[in-house]
Amino acid sequence: MATTTGVRTPLGDVPLFDGGLTELAAGTWAWLQPNGGLGESNAGLVVGDGAALLIDTLWDERLTAEMLEAVVPVCEQAGAPLTNLFNTHGDGDHWYGNGLLGAGVEIIATAPAIEQMKAEPPSMLTRLGPVGTLAGVVGRIPMLPAADRLRGLGGFMSMLGAYEFGGIEQRVPEHSFTDAKALEIGGRRVELTFVGPAHTTGDAIAWVPDARVVFAGDILFNDVMPIMWAGPVGNWIAALERIEALGPAAVVGGHGPVGGVADCIALREYWVWLREQVLAAGADFDALELTERLIRSADFERWRDWRGAERTLVNVARIASTERGGSSEIGTAERLKLIGSMGALVERLRR
Repeated sequence: MATTTGVRTPLGDVPLFDGGLTELAAGTWAWLQPNGGLGESNAGLVVGDGAALLIDTLWDERLTAEMLEAVVPVCEQAGAPLTNLFNTHGDGDHWYGNGLLGAGVEIIATAPAIEQMKAEPPSMLTRLGPVGTLAGVVGRIPMLPAADRLRGLGGFMSMLGAYEFGGIEQRVPEHSFTDAKALEIGGRRVELTFVGPAHTTGDAIAWVPDARVVFAGDILFNDVMPIMWAGPVGNWIAALERIEALGPAAVVGGHGPVGGVADCIALREYWVWLREQVLAAGADFDALELTERLIRSADFERWRDWRGAERTLVNVARIASTERGGSSEIGTAERLKLIGSMGALVERLRR
């Protein structure tokens, strides 16, 4: 167990909020993993008459099996077996556990999300192990140029060690959509809407009208600093505005505790502010230096309690690129470079 108060999180930290299965409304549940850090993602459950929908699986089969041990009895008690799964986007911590679901469970995601899944299978992370080992060793050599970046990359790889990627049975969704899709789950309507590219190229949200609950995937990070791997940021801002307009009673983000409209507004204001700062910096700036200055500024005080401030570096870099016509696509090499830079920023902030 790594999801309830008093037990360590998947990354080995003391939980800051209650985890596990949380009922939000009749037949509508969230599965929460404190503290919302790397791989500590959330999921959801919608139970209808004779059918149930799971929203996302987790980063490895061990954690997904733990979730299913809690979810399946709820479904059985309601006489509603799992029949459908919706993956909110293509990052592995929201779909690598898909293979544990039976063949009769239909899986759906956006077409861009499925393309990302095919390009980033679980085996990709197992292949990165030697890279992390080398980065950790080289990063300990004093006075070596970019040693901070290498230490940051090695630290990221060490966090991956909290998860078990070997032997995962890869299962990508069999069904796709490109704009919007309504699911009928045992007499309950669940509306899926493509809102990307934003966090990733294939982001989508699920709205459950009768419960007034939004499952936002990684469009909402709550009490955790967001990270934008795709962009443009305008799409993310528009997605948050769409959620706010629904007037939900609860918003389940991909990471952190259950939130609401106020949390969407706080995140939207962060994105608006950060875009303004990046554009004001002009075309020629050092992302590491600019990000450090922004994090240390008085304006950043509004979001200082969010964990993982160093992620702002990725956001600065991606805003700078996409606001000037760059692609929403980002390769593995560029991701690793940015991850290393985040580690360098952590070192600088400690000083």
